[in-house]
Amino acid sequence: MIQQASNSNKMSAIQKFSEFASTLKVDDIAASTLKVAKCCLIDAVGCAVHGSKLPWSKIVMDMADNTGLCRLPGIDNRGYSVRDSALVFGACAHAFELDNLRKPGAGVHPGATIAIPALMMAQTVNASGADLLRAIVIGCEVQFRIGAATLHTPEKIGFHAPGITGPFGAAAACGALLKFNPARFANAFGIAASMASGLLAFAKADQGGMIKRLHLGRAAEGGVLASLLAQKGFEGPHSALEGQFGILQSYCEAFDTDLLTKDLGYHFETNEICFKSFACHITAHAPIQLLQELLKTHGYTGEAIHKITIRGSEKMVSHHNIPEPTDPLMAQYSIPYAVALAAFEDPLNPATFENFERHDERVKQLARKINMETRVINDNPSGGWGVEMKIEFLDGFTTSGAMDVFDGCPEKPLTSEAFKQKFMSITRHLNTTTSAALYDKLTNIENITNIKCVFS
Repeated sequence: MIQQASNSNKMSAIQKFSEFASTLKVDDIAASTLKVAKCCLIDAVGCAVHGSKLPWSKIVMDMADNTGLCRLPGIDNRGYSVRDSALVFGACAHAFELDNLRKPGAGVHPGATIAIPALMMAQTVNASGADLLRAIVIGCEVQFRIGAATLHTPEKIGFHAPGITGPFGAAAACGALLKFNPARFANAFGIAASMASGLLAFAKADQGGMIKRLHLGRAAEGGVLASLLAQKGFEGPHSALEGQFGILQSYCEAFDTDLLTKDLGYHFETNEICFKSFACHITAHAPIQLLQELLKTHGYTGEAIHKITIRGSEKMVSHHNIPEPTDPLMAQYSIPYAVALAAFEDPLNPATFENFERHDERVKQLARKINMETRVINDNPSGGWGVEMKIEFLDGFTTSGAMDVFDGCPEKPLTSEAFKQKFMSITRHLNTTTSAALYDKLTNIENITNIKCVFS
């Protein structure tokens, strides 16, 4: 579906976003929404701390100029410029497939591309914790709507969606912290449009998966750059979303311009953030949780499985049916492999996905016995992350089930205990006292008057 407004006298989506972003106050945001924004930040910091110890993250960190003042607590004492810190820590946050996103999927990862660059900018301008949470909400409201308007079609033609939507979220959050007026916001968004990038070539190659992590860092950096340029008076086209040769025309097979600003300021998209439990692509979460529930219900283990059939969305079949991944990054992107791994090891433990070279041969054998098919509901292929699953066991017993909502979805949020346990688990390489202190600081972020004093 392509739906585009034709009245050139109407305000562009960028102009509407700019009016919204420049006038939204903290008091206009429900406490429940601010809590989700805070969880987005906590989760992003935890993911970045964990991701920083991985080899691909260290390469990016070593390439950056570490002579600035921006830091991420729990990583190291090196400071970076606001641009380089967004690049480094945005990439770290996405480094191990643990960071949050929106449900339904819209090609957005707010933790890596909104919360992280906002935290860096907050240190630069000595913002308060309340200012930071407001900025994260603004970033989500802009970014999520752009992602929704693309109808998630950029990835059908090979673009990695978070690399397209990410610069807008980062620019929105950073512009909020820089106290932009509508004109500066509009220029920042116009500039951010030309920062969009990222190809899905890694999904069809047998190597190069590291590049997926960089896409999020580049998006965060691009949004920071767009806001800094706009602050200096640099201009960008205000038609760069729905206008001719804009984002929607250039990157999408189909789009809906009405979704760009639908219910802006009334329905808060921030509330749709989904938090991951497992260190793998989100499309593997429902089948992993469903597999574990079926095994527990019937008293079976992974060794007893003969084969599995998973029915899901077209994208699951076209992009994530990778039965024989060749590196740990592609293993996390693969539904068959992630599901097979969860049949033998605890998927809640990040170490389960870290030890690719040491995975049991049984995992690889089972992954090859998992068949992926397109799920059809009422004669139409399904979208989303829901799945149907059929398990056939070696003794002849067969069971099946379906799951559309799993732990961490907005409809079924993680418990406070599970959320904290994830943070403590992924920051486990810090000592327990340091990890717990960092968590406590972040949970009290709204009461901090100067972010820099705490995190520099």
